[in-house]
Amino acid sequence: MTRTRLRDTEFVAFMALVSAMGALAIDMLLPAFSDMRPDFGLAEDSPALGLTLTLFFIGSGIGQLVLGPLADAVGRKPVMVASMTLYGLGALASALAPTLGFLYAARFAWGVAAAGPRVLSQAIVRDRYQGDDMARVMSLIQAIFFLGPVVAPIIGAGLVAVGSWRWVMAFGVASAAVVLAWSTRLEETLSDQNRRAFQIDAITSGFSAVFRNRTTTLYALSVSFSFASIFAFLGSVELIVDDVFDRAGIFVPLFSVLALGLGLVAFTTNRLLQRTPGRVLALRAGVAMLAASAVLAAIALAGEGEPNFWLWIIVFGACNGANVAYFPVATSLAMEPMGEQAGTAAAVIGFISAVIGSVLGGLVDRAFDGSVTPLSLSFVAFTGVSLVLQLWARKEMAEVDGNRTRL
Repeated sequence: MTRTRLRDTEFVAFMALVSAMGALAIDMLLPAFSDMRPDFGLAEDSPALGLTLTLFFIGSGIGQLVLGPLADAVGRKPVMVASMTLYGLGALASALAPTLGFLYAARFAWGVAAAGPRVLSQAIVRDRYQGDDMARVMSLIQAIFFLGPVVAPIIGAGLVAVGSWRWVMAFGVASAAVVLAWSTRLEETLSDQNRRAFQIDAITSGFSAVFRNRTTTLYALSVSFSFASIFAFLGSVELIVDDVFDRAGIFVPLFSVLALGLGLVAFTTNRLLQRTPGRVLALRAGVAMLAASAVLAAIALAGEGEPNFWLWIIVFGACNGANVAYFPVATSLAMEPMGEQAGTAAAVIGFISAVIGSVLGGLVDRAFDGSVTPLSLSFVAFTGVSLVLQLWARKEMAEVDGNRTRL
């Protein structure tokens, strides 16, 4: 297997930055929404800017269908360079957007480009690691990755304060340049024997191979529904803190503290994987997600949509924490059967999770009624479906293991 010139510590740090590129394009923007609404003639409580997040996610999902197979054909590094260049251009176009419609289009294009770092971060790690080792590395990357959401709102708020929301968008150009410069130290991780032709029939056969594997498909769907709650959270959190609880002044520090907590969960998950099998940890996280979501919904209903702020936030953080523990483990379990098609598998998994998650999350955002009830109830629905799909995937894995034992 081809190694990189990056030592393990630098490799993990670089992959964390690469995987964070999509999140940075989202989390930095949230504090700028209140500054953006007047520029586009929107009401103070308008949820219209949430569509900039939904379109970004949809673009990312669609982009992965192309960039994943392309990374399996030409290698990881060329796709890294191309996607980061397009990422910078998408950020620049968003910064210069004269109208809301133009901004929507630019954010969609930016999302397509962001598909590159998302699919590559998974494919490159899969090139280098396998099994629970891959899950441990991915959870460690995710732990470092959450430093981004901790500082991103602070940077975004700072840029708005000294400039405008357009400066926030322009920051994406600088971050893309950093990744491009750092990527010069990364050698190609895709071996020649694992390259696949970038042709329609080769791509469709790769997609077919992914979908024929029930374990991969079921875990991908499970991740999609668990992620739908995260997408709904991102689109609604600014309005909830400001409009429902009237605490706009603490939004940035609150979001940063929540992100720091999620980072600690990801780091703890990495430690737990050293002594707990991935399947076991994924099940525990899935059960915890549903249990915490049920409590969240109960608190929302008991408070008639406006419960005690700190009680709701603490349970809300627990829901997202369980989700963060589940994602890298479940993604690794989905990717494990797809060794030589890691790029295509990452693309399909990313497409499913981005499109399904963003559409469902967008519907929840549109249902915002000035209370936390729609978001809280959606958490129960999404995590419940996610757990059912995970249990189905575990059954499929048990049957495969049983067949191997008999052979």
